[in-house]
Amino acid sequence: MRRYPFLSRIPRRLDRRLRFAATTLAAAALAALVVSAPAERPQKQLVRWTAEGHDWLLVADRQQDRISAYDARDGQPLGTIDRASGLADVDRLVLEGRWLVVLGNAGPQVVRLPGLRPQPLAAVSR
Repeated sequence: MRRYPFLSRIPRRLDRRLRFAATTLAAAALAALVVSAPAERPQKQLVRWTAEGHDWLLVADRQQDRISAYDARDGQPLGTIDRASGLADVDRLVLEGRWLVVLGNAGPQVVRLPGLRPQPLAAVSR
């Protein structure tokens, strides 16, 4: 007669618990790697502007800090705005009527369409 029959089951229970804990920790670590990876923003952003006979595609290039304008009907290049034109940092474009708001590290700037001349937001008078 065995004196402590439950002792033979302890190693099996402990083994199951350790495998479960190891599996759970591995799954949590894998999920943290997948979830915590920052989503990279696209290097280019496309905005379409149509008004009074104009149909333009404006392409913001974040790496080059410039905006290129193209005719949306035939793809002809219409012009480029970059640092030489007075444009600072290009991070994102927001279209608001005849104004293209350029958001970046240097603060917001606006570009009057169709003139394609950048200016600081404080200098804009409606």
